[in-house]
Order: sequence, then C-alpha cells, then structure tokens
Amino acid sequence: MSESPAQHPGRTWLWQHAFLLIVIALSFLAALPQLTSHSVILGVDGLFHFNRFYDVATQLKQLNFHYFVAPYEYQGMGRMVNAIYGPFAAGFNGALLLLAGNYVKYQVLSRVVLSAVAAECMYVALRRCRVTNLTAQAIAILYPFTYQIIMWNIRQSFMSWGAALMPLGVIVGVRMIENREHPVNVWQMAIVMALLTQTHLISAAQIALMLFVYAIIALFRLPNRRDFLLKIGQAILLYLVLCANVIAGMVEVFMGNRILGVGQVKDPSRKAFNVLVLHRSRYLILVVLVASVIILLIGWRKLSFSTKVTASLGAGFYVISSVLLPWNAIFHLLPAISFIQFPSRFMAVGTVLLLVADGQLLSTTILGRGWNGLLRLGIAGLGVLLIAVNGYSTLRHTQQLFAVPRAIYPARTYSAKELENLRTAFNSSNLAKPLTLATKSTPDYLPLQPNYKPTDNVFAAYEELDHVLYHRNGPHLYQTIGRQTTTLRWTGTKAQSLTLPVAMYRNTQATLNRHAFQYRNNPKQTLRLATVQSRAGQNTFTFHYQPRLLSRLLLWVATLGWIGTLVWWWRSRLTNSKKF
Repeated sequence: MSESPAQHPGRTWLWQHAFLLIVIALSFLAALPQLTSHSVILGVDGLFHFNRFYDVATQLKQLNFHYFVAPYEYQGMGRMVNAIYGPFAAGFNGALLLLAGNYVKYQVLSRVVLSAVAAECMYVALRRCRVTNLTAQAIAILYPFTYQIIMWNIRQSFMSWGAALMPLGVIVGVRMIENREHPVNVWQMAIVMALLTQTHLISAAQIALMLFVYAIIALFRLPNRRDFLLKIGQAILLYLVLCANVIAGMVEVFMGNRILGVGQVKDPSRKAFNVLVLHRSRYLILVVLVASVIILLIGWRKLSFSTKVTASLGAGFYVISSVLLPWNAIFHLLPAISFIQFPSRFMAVGTVLLLVADGQLLSTTILGRGWNGLLRLGIAGLGVLLIAVNGYSTLRHTQQLFAVPRAIYPARTYSAKELENLRTAFNSSNLAKPLTLATKSTPDYLPLQPNYKPTDNVFAAYEELDHVLYHRNGPHLYQTIGRQTTTLRWTGTKAQSLTLPVAMYRNTQATLNRHAFQYRNNPKQTLRLATVQSRAGQNTFTFHYQPRLLSRLLLWVATLGWIGTLVWWWRSRLTNSKKF
C-alpha cells in the first residue's frame, strides 16, 4: 500500500509536488538553445496552431469575443476551427501567447507548462493507482520527456496536449476493476473525458476506447452490473452537458455545410509504428517500450490482476499502433475512422498504460530490494537519456528553423535574408506579421462547393486558399473587425468578378455595397468562398456569422455545467471529500 498524506501531516502540497520544480527546470534547460538563438521551431502544424492561438490572443487583448468564428486568424476570413478543435486548449494557449508576447517565448513557455501538466497528471494517476510517492515522482519526471509529449516542441503536434491529460483516464479505468463497491465515480469519469474532449478530440476517442475495454472486463467481475451500467450512463449524460459547447460547434460546422475535414492519409500503413524504420527522436519510443516490457516481465507472475490488465492493454495499444495491422485495408473498409490519420497515435495511450503498470510493479515488494533498486536506477538512466535527446532535438531544430519541409505551403527554398527576416518576425511583438511571411493555407473545416468530389485533387483546396489569401492579384483589401461584423473595403478600377477571402458557411450573412449578398455556387471553385461583382470605385463587403438558437442554448448549457462542476469541486475541497 502507498503511504497516505494523512500519515505525514507536516508535508505540504509543495513538498509532495517538489518534482514539478525539477520538471520545470529540466524543460527550461532543454529549451535554452531556442532562447539563446531567438529562433522559433516551425513544425508541420505550427502555422495552423499559431493562427488559432493568435486569434484567441487578439480577442483577449481587444476584449472582442467571438465563439463560433475566428475573426482574426487567417487574415480574418471568418472560418470556424476553435469551436470544435479543442476550445479549452485553444483558449489556454491563446492566453499563453498573449502573456509571452512573441512566438519564441510562447514556445518555451508552452513547453514548460505542458511538461508540468503532463508530470502532474501522471503523478496523480500513479498515486491513485497505489504507487508509492517516490516511484510516482520518478516516473512523473520521466513522462514529459517521452516521445508523445516532446512532439509539441518539435512538430507542434497537438496530440501532445491530449497525451498530457491521458493519465487521468487510466485512473477511471483502473477504478472499474479495483473498486468493487464503487467502480464508477460519475463526476470523475465525466470531467476527465470532458477535459480531454475540450483539449483534443482524437485523444478523447482513444481514452474512450481504453475505458470501453476496462468496462467490459469489469462487467464480468462486478456483482451489481445494473448499477455499474447506470452510473456509466449518468457519467455520459454529465459529459454531454460539459461538452455541449463542442456539440454546438459541430452543429454549426457540419449541419448544412459540406466541410473539408483534416488531411487524408493515402497510405496509413506508412504512418504506423514500425521498429524497422525508426529514426531520430522516435528511438525514444522503442527505448520506453523495451524498458517497460523488461520491468513487467521480471515480475509478471506475481502481478495483481489489475496491473496485468493495465500492462496488457498498454501492449495492446502498441500492437494497434503498429504495422502488424493492415491499416490500408482498415481505412478502406471503414472510412469513418480515417479521422485518426496516423495509426501511430495509439502509442500515446500504450505508453501511459505501460508506465502506470511499471509504477504499480515497482511499488510492490514482490521483487525484493535488489531488483527494485536496479529497476529504479534503470528508470533514472532512462530519464537522463530522454532529457538529453530532448535538448539535442531542440538544438538541431533551432538551427534549421523548419522542422519539416511541409511546415509551409507552397514549399519553397528561402534565402538567407528571408530566413533571418522570419526569425526576427517570430521574435517580435507583432504577432500578426510572421503569419503572413511564412504561410500554410491549411483549409481544414472550410466549406466546400456542392460539386466537390472526394476523388478530386487533394491539394486543390490548398492552392485555392493560398491564392486567395496570400497571392491575390486584385485590389488591396482594407479590413475592419467590429464587435459583431467584419468589413472589407477596396477601390475597384473596373467592374469585375472578385473572390474575397471570406468563408461562406450556411449561416454566414453578408451585404455587398449595402445590399444583401446572396451566395451563388461557383463550379470553378473548390472552397465556398465569397465571389462578388466588384464595381469601379469604392466597394464595401460586410459579413457576420449568425449561429442557430440551438447552438446558443448549448453554449449556455456548457457554461452552467462547468460552473456547477466548479461549485461541486470547491464544496468537496471544503469538506475534505475524496469523492473525486
């Protein structure tokens, strides 16, 4: 059994969480090459997320709040992204960007914060799974430097933010098979899944799959199955309340619109975990996997049933993430699951489960002091290796600016002067400027023309958006963003057809030169952008988004749900309740 804090009343929260200071210090040290070189690391999704966070930062700075559309990102074209793509995480990162003041400082700050969140979540999960304090702290220090977390630093993979919260999901799963009297805490399950959904939807889907397996196993072991299923049903209802804002975003985006989803992967098997083609920082995956398997195999026979389930699930997720499954055939037969894009993403859950199982084993006495001491020493050595690789990756990527060639679109070679201008822009307090110097016309969640076919050129939308946003040949547009509307003004030299950088969703309403604008489909376009008849002289185009009544009600449901949750949490703290 793990030691209880009640047995040591002199230990404060800060004493028990001193490991966070170590994590923060190590994360900061790993980021030093970036600070000293004043260089941003631009990964494949960097510009997409920078645009999202810039929008939130500007809304906060100007106190001009819009939930469904982003009035500032991608030159204020009125697109919807944050409403369905991790709204809580987008708001949090936008606040970090505003606090940091530029993108280089933001990347360092977000790295440190993400590491602290990942470490704390892992620590809480390990302690709830009866892992001793010292072992829990050691593994919590190690976790922020594993592959799925550091991918935020190198490639701006948002999966890292979901992975940071994943250990909380393991608490819910382990409880199902360990706590026979109260296998489900309704509040706990709903809040954990809601936080994941508000951060990264694919991460939430993976944890839901993991909990489904735990629940199936629990059904065969619990005496009161009816109460177990009833509690899960209640948790799902509460979860829907807490995620009503995400549902509202999906209603607005997908109802009445043909939407271009995330980029489709043509050969998913190449994006699966394959030990034969690992390179660079991906060796960390293999190191953690091999170390965990060795630790668990040494004491497998004496492990508890719960630990065996957790370890087996972890290994199972690694198998799912690998080339052992025919992913090309699976994507072809079940196109609905193609939203996961990369099968290797399942490694994140596998790593969390294996580390929790490792901690449970090291907290027992079944191996004796000799084995436990040796394994703890091995964990310390692994931690040093992970941190060293993290620092090296930072140093290498700050020297080349672009972590991968696909960081910009269209891909081209930058001159030495252009690269220096980019470094200067990303290090300046002008948050808008670098987003126009280095562009990536990511068209995710933009509305499509009704004649668009999935078999069409996948890059047609990229090319079209890139041309309309960044390489227009028409007149210069002057933009004004108000409290409810966005206005474009320009001077036309002649009467002509003009495509504006405005996303025309079903509920986007507009006026052209003070007359109601009726959108007409343009078969020559891929995206549903506003095409207007410009006249000679002054022109004005004003647009705003009018959400459905249902969506506005859902926002209120979510708001009241989270207020109620905070009140419940505060009352639980005051009464020293351990219900969560």
